[in-house]
Amino acid sequence: MENKDRASTARIGSIIGVVGNAILAVLKLLTGFFTGSVAILADGIDSSTDILTSLITLVSTSVSNKPPDAQHPYGHERADAVASKIVSMVIFFAGAQLAMSSIEKLFSGSSSVENLPLVVTVAMISAIGKYALYRYKLAIARKIDSSVFKADALNMRSDIIISLSVLFGSILVSLTGFQIIDTLVGLAVSAMVIKTAVGLFWETNFELMDGLKPGDDIYNIIFEAVSKIPGVQNPHKVRVRKMGHKYLVDLDIEVDPLLTVKKAHTLAKNVEKAIIEGHESVYDVHVHMEPAGNVENENFGIDSAGQFEDKN
Repeated sequence: MENKDRASTARIGSIIGVVGNAILAVLKLLTGFFTGSVAILADGIDSSTDILTSLITLVSTSVSNKPPDAQHPYGHERADAVASKIVSMVIFFAGAQLAMSSIEKLFSGSSSVENLPLVVTVAMISAIGKYALYRYKLAIARKIDSSVFKADALNMRSDIIISLSVLFGSILVSLTGFQIIDTLVGLAVSAMVIKTAVGLFWETNFELMDGLKPGDDIYNIIFEAVSKIPGVQNPHKVRVRKMGHKYLVDLDIEVDPLLTVKKAHTLAKNVEKAIIEGHESVYDVHVHMEPAGNVENENFGIDSAGQFEDKN
């Protein structure tokens, strides 16, 4: 996907996220204030933070789609990962605030909920709305391969569970008359929010530390592509870093030592082309050529057997 189309898709997705979460947040906050439900109020505060996260995704995708420059020769794609960190911290702060508020209510014994049918109705609307936003943002994340949109989508998925918890908790309050259930649900909601925040924070570590997530098969794709190029031997010292939706690849290959520089260069370009054609998200390939049979003390990178070359 072209950067222009990617930016347009991200912008529309972020705006829809802001509008959708704003409507749900206002609805739940008003319901919480007028009914005294801690659970629906907590859910409303969580949706309020989702407005901020959608705004963060809007800004980060605009930054990440900027072309490389003198200060950022690799591009700006890691803005997505940085934004995901910010999103996770915002979510964590909201969850911690909810937890403290719920604990205070729990020990003060001041929980009292009125108009439970309204709380149930709003919680149901919220669950349906959050599911729609989750599916929409996940589709965008997959389409443009954006870590920040995936983080936002996972946050929406957690919000579905939160709204369903509020829904069933309110039904239990109406059936049993135990008002404390509402406060306990509010506390459970805060714990789920904090768990989501920690998960999002941890997930972006792979990209920021030049690692790849478990299950990423980019190395297999590289070795398979190189194996199809006649005259190329022993691909090794392979290193891949991911920046946003792009992969940057470095590798060493061995060629006939008697080849001319021009022919060796042609082989290197064929390797580069094969790797890029094998994975559309590969942005750049740097190939270093060595004479066949060359032996060096390589202390980093992956070889064709999938082993890390640590010979120290």
